Amino acid sequence: MSHITIIKYASAVTILFAMVMHVAAGITPWNSIAQMVGAAGWIYVGWQWNERALILNFLPQFAIIIPILIWMYI
Repeated sequence: MSHITIIKYASAVTILFAMVMHVAAGITPWNSIAQMVGAAGWIYVGWQWNERALILNFLPQFAIIIPILIWMYI
């Protein structure tokens, strides 16, 4: 199994875990941090595969999540 495949599945599971933390438990900011970790993995996979759709989907999440976390906690 290639390292890209491992990162792909680990990122998918991380994002699912982040959703559960958000919806079921309301754990903030850890759900947002987990979401960004998973998104970073998918961005890496998209970069390696030269798949712009993955990058276009996951990169803007940082521009959405980071300012809101800053606004909430500072």
